Amino acid sequence: MTSPWRQLHAIGTRLKNTGNLAARQEAWLMNCLHRNSSSEYGQRYNFAEIESVAEFRNQVPVISYDDIAPDIRRMYDGEADVLFSGTPVAFERTGGSTSGSKLIPYSQNSLEDFQAALLPWLANTIEQFGITAGTAYFSISPATRQVEISPGGICIGLPDGAYLGDAALEQFSAISSVPAWVGGLAELSQWQLATLYYLSTREDLALISVWSPTFFLMLLDALERRSGEIETLLRDGGRLAGQDLPGNPDALARMSRFIVNHRTETLWPNLKLVSCWSDASSRPFFDQLRQRLPHAAFQGKGLLSTEGVVSIPNRTGQPLLAMDSGFFEFMDQKDNLHLAVELETGKAYETVMTTSGGLYRYRTGDWVTCEGFAKNIPIFRFSGRRGLTCDIVGEKLTEEFVLSCLEDIPGFRILVPAHDSPPGYALVVDKLDNHEPAALIRLVEARLSKNPQYAFARKLGQLDRLLVYTASQPLEKYVERFVTAGARIGDVKVTALRPETDWLETFSGTAS
Repeated sequence: MTSPWRQLHAIGTRLKNTGNLAARQEAWLMNCLHRNSSSEYGQRYNFAEIESVAEFRNQVPVISYDDIAPDIRRMYDGEADVLFSGTPVAFERTGGSTSGSKLIPYSQNSLEDFQAALLPWLANTIEQFGITAGTAYFSISPATRQVEISPGGICIGLPDGAYLGDAALEQFSAISSVPAWVGGLAELSQWQLATLYYLSTREDLALISVWSPTFFLMLLDALERRSGEIETLLRDGGRLAGQDLPGNPDALARMSRFIVNHRTETLWPNLKLVSCWSDASSRPFFDQLRQRLPHAAFQGKGLLSTEGVVSIPNRTGQPLLAMDSGFFEFMDQKDNLHLAVELETGKAYETVMTTSGGLYRYRTGDWVTCEGFAKNIPIFRFSGRRGLTCDIVGEKLTEEFVLSCLEDIPGFRILVPAHDSPPGYALVVDKLDNHEPAALIRLVEARLSKNPQYAFARKLGQLDRLLVYTASQPLEKYVERFVTAGARIGDVKVTALRPETDWLETFSGTAS
């Protein structure tokens, strides 16, 4: 019998396409417009008459979420043929930003566009790292909110395996180290314990694939903190959330050694690869996770969001444009739009995406830098969110700028508004390492002052001096805040800047 890994490799290999970038992008776009020409949006902008990329760019406007929010609300209420032909197969909520979470509709075609990127990536990964046996851990988030059905009868939220499609679902289930029922646990503590129990039994764990590195870092922290509970389950067995968990003497022996030596290779000696976000604000957590799992190779995830796939790693780990998963344009800092074939190495752009899910020339707010080309396909590095700014007295700090000011500070670190009279900022950290608070304040203040508006506001006394705030378990509290607001735990990305004024109430610690 062919192993599920080999079957997944075969499925992904079949989806690989050939042809040059411009031709594949135009072919994808024309197919999308043809499929959706009978929709209300398609008729509004005469999709049926569009015969070229140039005509599409002339006839269809660049939009933001607010421009189509009323249309999405009608789809949510059950109307068909609004942004695309037919009705959504599901909605998904974004993780949230300064303007809150958004509902993103999915068509069957938009799910297939995810598969067109993810399954070839998985095939490349299997081939490159020689994964022919063992299990994988794919991010399985807890059911932190009740199953929600829209007034139109459409489910809000997708199971984690849905993005791989029906063709790969059986194989996906066969290699998963944690059973699907764990993802249905709404109580966070139970979900965590069940996940750690199953992971600790999988000596054959070969692949870890999660979105945010903070997700697995928190599991590793919990593994240390709850090791006694896990040992008890592995020794005696037990019942959790209505499920019988059998004892496992071999796993118990490995767990006992791990408690002594704290080496993750004791638990997972066959781990070959960890795949997760690696750029921008995720970089320090990516590096931390690599230190915790030193025996495995690491690979950046590329840029994937609720709206669609922008880039995906190739066989050498370079994040290339996912040119068969959407039509892409790129807006430069002067708001000029460029096609993928027109990008310049070293320049930064905002991604403008057209998807099969009804997003046409949609400004994502994701800022990417073109780092060159591989066989004429752009290589991208995610640089941060374009719209994430904080402006207390006119200083207009952006996340990208703040990230550059904090990039060499290890551990958890985030800049947030601190107080009202006079206003100022606080740098929240989980540890000071070798930094004296006063020295760290001087260092970060000097970097922030490269923004002339910030420097001027400090000189005038409009902004007070920076505070350093050492917090207890800030990562867990940051994630909990977003999960409480409805985000899935595996999707939460820790940014370098947050503009909300109540973050210091979320964290507990001491100010310097």
